[in-house]
Amino acid sequence: MKGGDALNKTVAVITPTYNRAHLLSELYDSLLNQSCFDFVWYIVDDGSTDNTEELCRGFKTDKFRIEYLRKENGGKHTALNVGIARIEAPLTFIVDSDDSLTPDAIYTIVRDWDGFKDDPEIAGISYYKLHKDGRVVGDEYPGAEIIGTYLDVRVNQNIMGDKAEVYRTDVLKTFKFPVFEGERFLSEAVVWSAISRAGYKLVYLSKGIYVCEYLNGGLTASGRKYRLQNPFGTMEHAKAFLCNEVKLILRAKYMLLYIATSFFAPVSLRETFEKIDNLKWLYVLEFIPGWLLSKYWKRKFKL
Repeated sequence: MKGGDALNKTVAVITPTYNRAHLLSELYDSLLNQSCFDFVWYIVDDGSTDNTEELCRGFKTDKFRIEYLRKENGGKHTALNVGIARIEAPLTFIVDSDDSLTPDAIYTIVRDWDGFKDDPEIAGISYYKLHKDGRVVGDEYPGAEIIGTYLDVRVNQNIMGDKAEVYRTDVLKTFKFPVFEGERFLSEAVVWSAISRAGYKLVYLSKGIYVCEYLNGGLTASGRKYRLQNPFGTMEHAKAFLCNEVKLILRAKYMLLYIATSFFAPVSLRETFEKIDNLKWLYVLEFIPGWLLSKYWKRKFKL
């Protein structure tokens, strides 16, 4: 587990993991193959029942420091909260346990960040994720370098697909992931939206530094049913986009999601309505369509 000194490193790579021991070695190998070792690796084990702990404690290198943390199972977002609280590096890079990095990933981050680190409005950098064949995951940015908020650039311009975000650690420590008792899923977009609404911007660079493959059993593959089984987190996700910074047509879409999901949560209609700070008129307008959508989902997913 030992390696280079964790102090004075620029990047903290944080990997929440749950029963992914059979995949972690590929990420570890990609970190060993970096051209720059200005980072420390935090592995947050979210209560795995496989041999994750044994595997991680067997990772030994002098190239970089590895910190292994174990907690009770609570979901990826709770693992991120635990790990981020421990990070001292100025930048935090979330890398999933079933993914890997290109050999120049850390070097690229450190070099690019040097040009923006003195701007207090810049919260981080967003890069491309790549499929294993080199294709960009989702949509490409409309330029080589764009500076703007997450809501302006990603949401309002409808740029779809997961991206590789590197954030200032102090910003992530301020905007923690909300936790709802008994729920194990929360979209990271809840925090990205909150950071955007606070006025922080990201630098969007048309570079790929992250390689991923979506697996059966992963959060992405679980889809709608899993989100409905975590209704408060999904409602929080919808609420994150019911703000003036988001185009009205998109707010209408997320209001429908908010209403439909509320029928899967142990909460009264009055409470659901009162939690909407604005756009109550839109709630009333979309209530019946939202109720009908919830009925459809209940039949489809047998919930």
